[in-house]
Amino acid sequence: MEIGAIIKLSSYFYINGETALHKNFLFWFATLFPLILAFCFAYPLSHGLKLSGTVEAYSNFISIFKLPLWIASGSLILGVTVSRFHSSEQRAMTIKQSINQNNFANYLNHRDHFQKYLTPIATNFDVEVDPFKIYGIIFSSSTPYNANVKLSDGIFDFFSEKLETEFWSKMKFSAPNFTNQEVNIYFPRFAKSIGINAENITLSDFEELKTLLVKIRKIYRRAMEYGITRETSESFQEIEESGFSMLIGEFSQWAHENNFKKRWP
Repeated sequence: MEIGAIIKLSSYFYINGETALHKNFLFWFATLFPLILAFCFAYPLSHGLKLSGTVEAYSNFISIFKLPLWIASGSLILGVTVSRFHSSEQRAMTIKQSINQNNFANYLNHRDHFQKYLTPIATNFDVEVDPFKIYGIIFSSSTPYNANVKLSDGIFDFFSEKLETEFWSKMKFSAPNFTNQEVNIYFPRFAKSIGINAENITLSDFEELKTLLVKIRKIYRRAMEYGITRETSESFQEIEESGFSMLIGEFSQWAHENNFKKRWP
């Protein structure tokens, strides 16, 4: 027998809690199979017997058909057993659905509160942000099915990778002949990848760019503060922030060595 046929056959003996009990094949199999089997055993024994209402006839009936009657009684036992399994499966599904609904509600509440928390902070820095994008970065393990409020590991690594791949590598390729157009094409792409909307910002020189990077670092610092819990020490955020600072310092040093600090034509 092929594997596909075996899988299809086994599916008939699966209790599906999403459908009614009487629509489950296993229920009818458990109920009817003992009756059919009992009939198969009883039929050969019935030859030569005559119907009678005497006590002796009744006693003989019980004696002769003891095995078929015992098999037939399994119909009720197996039917009730399958019914219990079906009810148990439905309860498990109800509990799972309730847990998923609670997790989804907790996820939405946590994410919406983060948006309300971060938006005015970004406004104070005169920077437009995508709070949901930033939420997905610093709470990467939080999903609609598991509202995990623990800060992500490697936030600085993510930030560093995006700066390198989306912006810094492009500037290294253009060095030392940078243009204002190049900077204002690639920097907004980097900013967008980390949840910062810089499409409406035109950078004219390095100091403007550095100032914006510092603002982004401070916004991320405040965003990570939202994730501080009793289980998360502030030293973690301090390490991440120092990583941001070091990265900006390295970029500033590179800019000095590669004539990037002059005004771009």
